This record gives sequence, structure tokens and C-alpha cells, in this order.
Amino acid sequence: MKIIIYKEDFVDGITKASNLIPHKTGAAYLRTIWFKTGMESVKIMSTDSNVEFTGEYRADVMEEGLIGTPGRKLSDLIRKLKTGPITIYSDETKEVLYVKQEKRHFKLPLSESSWFPEMDEFPEEDVRAVVSGGNFREVLEKNLFCISDDDTMQGMTCLKIAPGPEEYVEACAFNGHQLSLYTFHNNDLRGILPEKGIMIAKKYLLDLRKWMPETDIEISITDSKIFFRTTDKKECFSLPLSMHQFPNYRDFIRNYSEKLGEPLLASKNELIDSLERILIFNTDSQMSTHMKLGQEEIYMTSTAVESGEAEEVVGCSYQGDLREIVFNTKSILEILAHIDGENVIMRFSGPVEPCKVHGDTDDDYYVMTMPVQIEEETYYTEEEME
Repeated sequence: MKIIIYKEDFVDGITKASNLIPHKTGAAYLRTIWFKTGMESVKIMSTDSNVEFTGEYRADVMEEGLIGTPGRKLSDLIRKLKTGPITIYSDETKEVLYVKQEKRHFKLPLSESSWFPEMDEFPEEDVRAVVSGGNFREVLEKNLFCISDDDTMQGMTCLKIAPGPEEYVEACAFNGHQLSLYTFHNNDLRGILPEKGIMIAKKYLLDLRKWMPETDIEISITDSKIFFRTTDKKECFSLPLSMHQFPNYRDFIRNYSEKLGEPLLASKNELIDSLERILIFNTDSQMSTHMKLGQEEIYMTSTAVESGEAEEVVGCSYQGDLREIVFNTKSILEILAHIDGENVIMRFSGPVEPCKVHGDTDDDYYVMTMPVQIEEETYYTEEEME
């Protein structure tokens, strides 16, 4: 194989391909980026044995062929070369890959061609949906933090995407103590989703987020995989669907929605500022913020013998009956960071039951989070200190 390709044409693609290569040592074929030539283009391919990436880029093809080489080294090298033409070719023995640019010469080992894994292509015959890549990335961002990292949690390690009411699609994450629900309008995607929806594991979604462009993309779904492709058909990204059982999130939401009390309205940024200062006083054994709820103010405290005490007051508007509640400080901060709008609305179902949090201008996204059990505060007395 011998090609001349311009760095600016394919550096982004080779970076995306190298993103799939395991950081830890793995099988040699999983550490490989593959090149396969066409008439006037070259395909760049990589896989971690589950997720697959294929990108096709313009090239001057001097000699056709299929070659593989250690992906991270090649990707790092290409990124550090100058803009302009790069010549890439293999020797006659097919043991060495040469990379040349002007007077710069580099050699890389070639992988065995027998290692090449056949990639699944975008299913052309199936119905597909067109969605905004930027909007789909937002779906991921709004839900990823509510997906469990514990592999033993099975369905809770996945994002559930299912047909919603009318022409809407629901994306839900539930890790046992937090549930996020993002609802968006896309009749195309709703039309290709199976009635029971699909599930995608978090570890694959992290790879997908790195690849996802801002422009429109095509989506196709089979029984076992979901495919994403740029509308110019140059790049394709596919990943497996999970067969785990997802919690019945609709029943969970329905049960607690009936118990939610009057809304509490407060400035999102004021809450974030106060909670970030309180977080300084949290410790490994005391990670919570105690909130006393008034009609016009939230009085927040955190006390730990080893770190001291923090008190903050934030204005609010509240006519509910619940007078105090405790949240994990980091958890509530993470939720607020994903809320749009200037103000946040919180509705409580009880001191130890789920609380609904959403923006005052966003009806399409909310998080339900579990408070922390209120415990009696204990302080050291002078007698105990003696």
C-alpha cells in the first residue's frame, strides 16, 4: 500500500480512531489502526472489540492495499507533523510502515493482516433517523452523571432511550439514588426505536461522546447494535446494545410525582456559590449539607469536628410544609451544573424521599435525587475533651 494524504484531511479521523485503543495493554489487534484503500480515498478503522469506528478520507492512492500499525504511535506522530502532504507506504516484506513528510522519515511496525477484524457497515437497507449531533451530545451530557459506574448494577450502568408520548423520545438514567429524564422531539428517531426502547452501556457512551460531531448524523438500529454516521457518509461509529433489564422508571416517577409538594424557587448560581463554599468544610465522614427551609430563605449548614463549620443563607420562595432536608453536597452541585436557566425549582416528597430538581425555563429535563437521612448532630463537650 502507498498513499499520499494531507494531514488536514485526516488528522481528526485518526484521532477519533485512536480514541478507541485501550489505554491499558490489550490484544495487539485492538491496539491497531487499519488503513484500507479505495479508488481515491482511504478508510481508517479501529475497534476495541465492541465499539467500531470507520472513517473515509480523500487520498492519492499510488498502490492499493490493507495494512495495520500501532494506532497510538501513529496518531501521536501525525498530530505533531506539519500541515500538508504525508506519504504513507509499506515495504515489500510488509513488515515496516514508512511515514514521510519532506525530509522527515519515520518507521513503524506493521500488524499481521490476518488480525484485521471485519467491521459492521451501516445498514443501508434499514430505515434511519436524522438527528442533530449537537442535540444528541446534550442528551448524553444531561444523563451520563446519573448512570452507575458499578458493573454489578447491570441495567443501571446504561442509558435507556425509548419512545415517549406523541412525537417525543425519552432518555433516562437511573443509578439507584438519582434519576435523570431528558425528553426531546424527534419523530424520525422515535419511529425507528423498538417499543421497549434500547439501552447503551455508559462505557460505550463515553466513546460516543468523543466522536459525536455538532452537525446532523444518521442513526440506524438493529437487534444488537446502534449505528451513527455523518450525513456525508464519511464516518461511521457503531456500538453494541445492552440486553440488561432497566428499572421501571415510569412507575417510579409516577409514584413519587403524586407525593411532590409545593415548589421551592431559588437562584441557581447563588445556590451553587453557597454550596461550593460549604463543600470546603465537608469531610470523608460528613459529606452533606443540612438545609432548613423557610418561606423566603434557605439556611444551610455543614458541621464536622475536624474541619469546622459553615453557614450560608440563600433567598428563596417557598410555601411548602417540609422544613428541613439534607443532601450530599457534591451530588446536588452536580445536578445544579446540568440545570439550564437562572432559577432552579425543587419539589420535595419527604425528608428521605425523592426530590425533583429542574430549571424554571426547562420542562424537558429534570433529576430526581434522594436526600440523606437526617441525623442528630453531635458535638464534643468540654468534659469529653478533658
